[in-house]
Amino acid sequence: MRHFATENGRHSPSSSASAVALAPAPPLDLSAKAAYNFAVDFGVSASLSTLQCLYQQGYNAVFIQVYGPTNGGSVNNAGCQSVINSYSANLGTEIYITPATSGKSGQQQFDEAFNAMKASGINVKSIWLQVTSPINNVQTNVNLIQSFINRATSYGIRSGIYTNWYDWQQITGAYTGFQSARLWYWNALGQGPNAEAPANFDDFRSFGGWNSPAVKQFALNEALCGLTVNRDVYPQGTKAVAELVKENDKPTVGGFV
Repeated sequence: MRHFATENGRHSPSSSASAVALAPAPPLDLSAKAAYNFAVDFGVSASLSTLQCLYQQGYNAVFIQVYGPTNGGSVNNAGCQSVINSYSANLGTEIYITPATSGKSGQQQFDEAFNAMKASGINVKSIWLQVTSPINNVQTNVNLIQSFINRATSYGIRSGIYTNWYDWQQITGAYTGFQSARLWYWNALGQGPNAEAPANFDDFRSFGGWNSPAVKQFALNEALCGLTVNRDVYPQGTKAVAELVKENDKPTVGGFV
């Protein structure tokens, strides 16, 4: 059975440490960095020293999977620990859920992820939902996404969606009712440095009611600081880690993008 996202799929946020030699991620494009911040996404345990390495390489934020489709939907404990470590490494931290698409509603999966963050003493400002592989029928898919977004809204938490135009068309029938959620879109020609898309939003075209994105994933499955990661960009001008720490006085996820 296929999920909204296949864990090791071509366009999924990275979920496993490298077991084979991968091509290393190229150095950051300084011309792009003038307009964009750089981030990586993954869903595995990352030590404090690994995350400090990312920070030292010039990355501003990480997107970490804290909930996956295993066993019908369950908290990713490795990802949760990585959230704590990323805070200590002075990285902005965003979290995402890769949902199970049967058995549990979007609301229930949101609650399980949110409660895991609360139990770890983490303040949650936003959560992203991964929507990248078709299953069930269009209305069932839309209902799951709506349930997730409604639950986030009831807690005063911003929601976001990770997808692209083709995935969105296949999964939701090009539904246009979620414009209030921020968009994290992916576009790459394949895996590795030679298949990267430009590290900017110039290739974005409106879909699903979104006229502009918040984040772009432009590179897939590259080696960086001992991890297998995907790489992302988001515009300059978002809040710095220090500002959010001052606001909340405890580890915070969301609000950096």
